[in-house]
Amino acid sequence: MGRLERPLAPDAGPVTAFARELRRLRTAAGSPGYRDMATRAMFSASVLSDAAAGYRLPTLQVALAFAEACGGDRATWERRWHEAARADGDEGSARPAVKAVQQHQENELRAADVRAVLPPPSQLPMEAHPLVGRRELLQRARALTAPSYGGQRPAAPLVISGQVGVGKTAFALRLAHELAVNLPDGQLYANLDPAADGRKDAAGIAGGFLEALGIPTDRIPNDPGQRIGLYRSLLNRRRLLVVLDGVQHERQIRELLIAAPESRIIITSRSRLLGLDGIGRIRLPALDRDESMELLAQLLGGDRVGSEPRACLRLADACGDLPLALNLAGRRIAARPEWMLQDSVSELLGDGPGGHDGRAGQRAPGRFLARLQIGDDALGNRLDSAYRLLTPWARLMLRQFAGSDNPPSVDNVVYESADALAMLVERSAQPVEDLLERLLDAGLLDHSDLPGQYGLTPMARAYALTQPDPTEEDPVPAPAAGAARSQAHVRQPG
Repeated sequence: MGRLERPLAPDAGPVTAFARELRRLRTAAGSPGYRDMATRAMFSASVLSDAAAGYRLPTLQVALAFAEACGGDRATWERRWHEAARADGDEGSARPAVKAVQQHQENELRAADVRAVLPPPSQLPMEAHPLVGRRELLQRARALTAPSYGGQRPAAPLVISGQVGVGKTAFALRLAHELAVNLPDGQLYANLDPAADGRKDAAGIAGGFLEALGIPTDRIPNDPGQRIGLYRSLLNRRRLLVVLDGVQHERQIRELLIAAPESRIIITSRSRLLGLDGIGRIRLPALDRDESMELLAQLLGGDRVGSEPRACLRLADACGDLPLALNLAGRRIAARPEWMLQDSVSELLGDGPGGHDGRAGQRAPGRFLARLQIGDDALGNRLDSAYRLLTPWARLMLRQFAGSDNPPSVDNVVYESADALAMLVERSAQPVEDLLERLLDAGLLDHSDLPGQYGLTPMARAYALTQPDPTEEDPVPAPAAGAARSQAHVRQPG
């Protein structure tokens, strides 16, 4: 049932006469409900109802929005409003009552009592391929993004983290497309990778989202706090999906987060973003070997993989079961279907002439990594974006880890403990562990299943071994215990 018409003010002055004309216009338009009018006028139903009550003259913006929602001519009603304002002595200096109405309208807008003329935004990128594996993690993610305690507690934002190239965006998009079915008011997406163009601070992100939701530019507050407040209000009142992809650090998005009753927020980051409280977290590992073979079959064809499984196992081993490395290698091989799969893999891995560094059985560490590039996408570029923000001490730690004498495990990952690495750099264990945690949040390491032990994938290891010796850079003081956290700002998207 629509909003009941408020009684017309008894005063017969120009304000009441103007309200009466607004009512006649609405009647001539078929008496649309104020809520229906609000979707077109972008003012709340209560503001539009007040405009036609005659107790005070509405602002020009409200009057024109009312008229246009009922099919009135904008120029005609602008002239009528100025005539009423002059007759009432209200033009040129706002009375306290009018100021109160304007403030009320502003509050209504910030409380998200607006409905955009534009269709709901659908900003989610497409999924390039069906997601391989991750079934248990997807089930856990669905549980973390569902309201708890019978819907009494709203779902908290979810952070999906992991090392460079582990497939965070692909996982987030699969989850997002599932959730979007039950969130009809739209999907908002922001790529916060430093390599992507666009606004990167919270206020800029909020402004872009408000525009996507149909809020006119002149109605988006200039004040960053008010703009973010309006965005949060909309999120609280609508059923929206928000994906913040490639977040660099906590302060970039902290003000954008809200546990809304109906909306959902998904975040991807190389970092675990431990500075954010009250959120859910999932960390993606590399694929297991069966999942790697499934991904290669998807890229190369099941028959081709089934006929030469050994070549595919060699490729998966060289890639450390990292989804991005497998994807780039698989697409590169798929572009040459006339080649035997074994020959394609050998050529890509550098097993031919010039592909070794002179030691028996040892490939040049950077050759395979350098070839993992398709178009504008390269694994080396992503690793470089993480490495460039490390301090010399963190770079030295990564280099020492990569040069460790520990042989790779069965999954081709080198594992080492913080204590052993501390001996390599002749430092105490605590600051070394702090640096390792920072390298983990940079997306260059991962935890092993054993406490205090870290894993270095073959791709990150090959990258580290091709970098200049960090000891040749300008010297910096050794990090004191507990101080390493303040030295390396390494959070980058994956």
